[in-house]
Amino acid sequence: MNTYFNEITSTPINTDGGKILYKIPAGAMCGNGDLGIVFNNDDKDLIIHISKCDFWKFAPGAHNDGGIKTVGSLRIKNVDLSDYNIKQFFDKGLLECKFGSVGMEFFVAPENIICFELRVPESGKAPSVEIEVPDTCGSLNAHSSENGIECHSRKFEGKDLDRESAVTVCSRVLGTREADRFRYIRYGFSVVTNFDDEKYTDKAINMVMNCDYDLTKARTQEKWEKFFSASKVTIEDKEIEKFYNSSLYHLAGCMGNRQFPPGLFGNFITDDFFPWAGDYHMNYNYEAPYYCIFSANHPELFDGYMAPINDMNEYAKKFAGFFGCKGYAFPVSFGPKALDVFTMAGCKEHGVLFLGQKSHAAYACVIPIMHWFSTYDKEYATENYYDFVLNVAAFWEDYLVKEKGRYVIKNDAAHEIPYYRCEKFKYITHKGQIEAVNAINSLGLVKLLFYGVYDMAKELGLNSEKYPLWEDIIENLSDFPTFIKHGKRCFRYSKRGIRWRNENTVGLQHIYPASQIGLASGEKLLKIARNTYFINDRRLDDNGSNSYLPAGARIGVEPEFLLEGIRQNIKEFGLPNRLFRHHGGGIEHLTTVPATINEMLMQSHEGIIRLFPCWNKKSSASFENLRADGAFLVSAELENEQITSLKIKSIKGRKCTVECADIKAVIRESDKKEIPFTKDGNTVSFETQADTSYVLI
Repeated sequence: MNTYFNEITSTPINTDGGKILYKIPAGAMCGNGDLGIVFNNDDKDLIIHISKCDFWKFAPGAHNDGGIKTVGSLRIKNVDLSDYNIKQFFDKGLLECKFGSVGMEFFVAPENIICFELRVPESGKAPSVEIEVPDTCGSLNAHSSENGIECHSRKFEGKDLDRESAVTVCSRVLGTREADRFRYIRYGFSVVTNFDDEKYTDKAINMVMNCDYDLTKARTQEKWEKFFSASKVTIEDKEIEKFYNSSLYHLAGCMGNRQFPPGLFGNFITDDFFPWAGDYHMNYNYEAPYYCIFSANHPELFDGYMAPINDMNEYAKKFAGFFGCKGYAFPVSFGPKALDVFTMAGCKEHGVLFLGQKSHAAYACVIPIMHWFSTYDKEYATENYYDFVLNVAAFWEDYLVKEKGRYVIKNDAAHEIPYYRCEKFKYITHKGQIEAVNAINSLGLVKLLFYGVYDMAKELGLNSEKYPLWEDIIENLSDFPTFIKHGKRCFRYSKRGIRWRNENTVGLQHIYPASQIGLASGEKLLKIARNTYFINDRRLDDNGSNSYLPAGARIGVEPEFLLEGIRQNIKEFGLPNRLFRHHGGGIEHLTTVPATINEMLMQSHEGIIRLFPCWNKKSSASFENLRADGAFLVSAELENEQITSLKIKSIKGRKCTVECADIKAVIRESDKKEIPFTKDGNTVSFETQADTSYVLI
C-alpha cells in the first residue's frame, strides 16, 4: 500500500441536511508552504479556491472584519462532476484528476505558481477557465489583459487599516499540443503579494511569462521527494501510516512563508469569513501544529514561527506593565505584523482580551524550546528566539510570588474566562477562575520556560547573573495540585479555583506539550497522571486530542488505547482530503497522528533516548531519522519483539544516552571502529562527534 497516496471519488460535502458544516474544507488540497489551493464546486462548475499565507486585511480591533482573506478562485466550466476522481500524490506534490472524459493535473510550485494541464478528447469541448476575485470586506479589485496574460488584483487600503495589503493573480496559457487523440492545454497562474515584492503585479507577470511547465513540475516533485526523505515511519496499520504522511504533507503545505506562518486555518481559506479571523491563538492553537515537526525531523518548518511573535515585542512589553512586571506578556491572540485583534471596548482587563490567563507568552515559548533541545543550534537561537524567551522569563520572575519557600502563581485562569465585557460580565460568577492559584497548565509551562532559558543561557554563555534565581524557581516552583476524584488521586486544574472541567485537555498539558512528566517521573506521579488521564477520555476532544494522545504515550498508557484513539479520530473527523473536521482550528489537529506515533516509537525529552517506549512489541515497526533531543537522528527497527537495528547520527557532537538493555557495542560507522561506552542498568552512554553516525549492536 502506497501511504503517500490518497484518492477522492466524490465531490466534497460541506453541508449536512442543508446546514453548512464547520468551515474545514473537504476538497482536495495542494500547497507549497505559502500558496494553497482547495477543490470545491457548486451546482454547475468546478471551483479551485486560492489562498496565500500573507494576504490579510489589517483592520485592527477584536471582532472587526480584519484577518486572513481569500485571494480568489478558478472557475472551470464544462466539467462532468458526476464522474469525479482526484488522486493526491503527497511525495510528488501532485494532483491527478479525472472528470468524465476530461483529465487534469495540478501542482503548486515552490515559485508560487499554480500549474495545471487539461487533457481533452480531440472531439470534445475544452473546459473554460476563469479567475474570480471577491469584492467582499471592502476590497478594491482590478483586471487587465495584455499579450495573452490576464491579471486580477485585489487590494485592501485606507486610513482605518494598519497597512495596505494587495495581491495579483496572473494567468497565461503555457502551451498546447495534440497526442493520442487528446488535446493538452497547459496553464500557469502566478500569485504575488505586496509583501513578496513592492511591484507585485510586475513580478507576477514576469513569473508567469517565464514559467516552464516541465521544469517547474520537476522542481516541485524534487522538493516533496526531499521533504519525505528527511524521515520515515513504517507501521503495520497502513491507514494510520497514510494519515501520518498526509498530515506532514498538509503541515508543510502551509508552513513556508518566513514572515507569515499559518494561522488557525493555514492557507486553505475559501472565503473572507473564517472564524476568529484565522488569527494566531496563543493558548495552544498556534503552537499545536508544531508539536510534531521536530521529532519528525522537519525543523525547517519552524522558520516562520517566531516572526509574528517577535513583531509583538512592543505590545508584549506594554502588556507586562499592565500587571506591574518587566518582560513580555501576551493577549490570547493577534495577527501578523502585530495586527490588533485583541482590543475590545469595555473589556475589564485593560481593554485587552487576556481572558483571565497570564500564560499565553509562556505557551508561545514551548515551540522554540522544542527547537532548542532538538537542534542545539546556538546561532539560530541567538538570532531568532533567545531574547523573546529571556523576556518571558523576566515577566515570570516578577509575577511569581514566593510563599513559605515555594513559588506560587496567582490570579491566572487555567481555562479561558468570558470576555469580561461590560455589563454582561459578572465578577462573582467567575471569581474562582479569576482568583485562581497555581493553574496546572501554567505551572507546567513556567517550569519548562525556566528549564529552557537556563539551558540556553548556559550553552550561549549569557546572563549568568540570572542562574541562581532560575535554579531557585526550577527547584521550588509549586507542585502540581491534586485532589480525589471518583475515589482516585488526580491532578486538579488549580490549587484554588476551578477543580475540573469535562472538556479540553488543559489538565494534562503539563505532561504534553510542557514535558514535565514522563516515564522517569516515578510511579507515584505516573499513577496520578494515569488516573487523571482515564477519568475523562478526551481522545475525541475537538480542542485537545492533539495533546491528549501524545500525553498518553509520555506516561506509558496501553498502546492499543492510543492507536484506537487515532482510528476513532479518523473515523469520526477524518475528511476525504485527510484533514480533520474539528472545532478548534483547521490545522492544529494535523499534528495528532505524527506527534502521537513519534512519541510511541521514540522519546527523548528526559535526556534518555527510549526506543518503542509505548509500543506493542508484538507489532513490527521501524523508523528512520526521527529527531531526538540533544540533536540526534535515530533509526531503529522492531521485529519479532526484538530491536533488530539501531543507528544514531549525532549532529552536534553531544553525549548520547540510550535505554536499550541488549547493546553490546557502539561502532562508529565511518571507520567501523568500536568506541567506549558506559552502562548503567538498561542505559548506555557514549561521547559523540558532530556529524557522525553510530551503529549500536
